[in-house]
Amino acid sequence: MHYVTVFDASRPGLRHFWPIAIGLLFIVIGSVQLFAPGLLARLPGKARLGRPVAWFFLLFAIFWTSIVSWVLVGSTLDARAHALRRDCTIVEGPVERFHPMSSEGHDMESFDVAGRHFEYSDFIMSAGFNTSASHGGPIREGLPVRICYRGGDILILEVAR
Repeated sequence: MHYVTVFDASRPGLRHFWPIAIGLLFIVIGSVQLFAPGLLARLPGKARLGRPVAWFFLLFAIFWTSIVSWVLVGSTLDARAHALRRDCTIVEGPVERFHPMSSEGHDMESFDVAGRHFEYSDFIMSAGFNTSASHGGPIREGLPVRICYRGGDILILEVAR
């Protein structure tokens, strides 16, 4: 059977790095509040924070961005390394017991392949595959797939064509 790769953790791209970008934006906002408050004087309304609040805002933004960066970059590099070496368990067969996630995201999408259960959500950060069918993911009941996984993460997802 011929398979086409639809997800490969060895090519992560920038799909999960938006929380880091948001954290950097908050660091910039906190820095402006503290070190260049004159820039905010032109804005209408009360755009300025008190100095203690601005310090708290900046320090929290730095702390949050550091933790998120460490977790996301670390898990992404780990998944990438395992996917490149194919250091994972491979399971192959048709998708069974497919349970799609609703478009609102109040559930996990799940399915089984050859007795192995997988579940994921678009709304949970993961270095592995996590695109639900309601958001354009390829998984459907009966679809022949080959999956390279480690722990609960799908590192490589291939679908039959």
